[in-house]
Amino acid sequence: MDKTYLKDACIVSVYDYKEFEKQFLGEFLSGVVIDDETFRFRPFEQIVTSKIVSKSDVEDKLEITTHNGSYYVIDADHKLIDISFVELVVMRAGAYSADRVLEMREQLKSRNKIH
Repeated sequence: MDKTYLKDACIVSVYDYKEFEKQFLGEFLSGVVIDDETFRFRPFEQIVTSKIVSKSDVEDKLEITTHNGSYYVIDADHKLIDISFVELVVMRAGAYSADRVLEMREQLKSRNKIH
């Protein structure tokens, strides 16, 4: 099974609000490609995967399988981040990292406080 290896990886928990209730939509993987045995991605490309369906520890790494049947390998000491569904859409549309999306969130909060 061919795998894609990522650095600066985050497991992103995505939430949405329906009728003022926070609802969990799923976990996704975000990171920078360092090696891709599938030849789908370029080195150093920022990606966001489909929904995570399984995770397993293998030595000092975490192997992740996604809804689309792809396999990814990340460091065991990855980040965990909570974002909204809209932020996930922004990540995918602009190839932004999870950290960059969080920075944009804070900038918007600051801007709204000023006005």
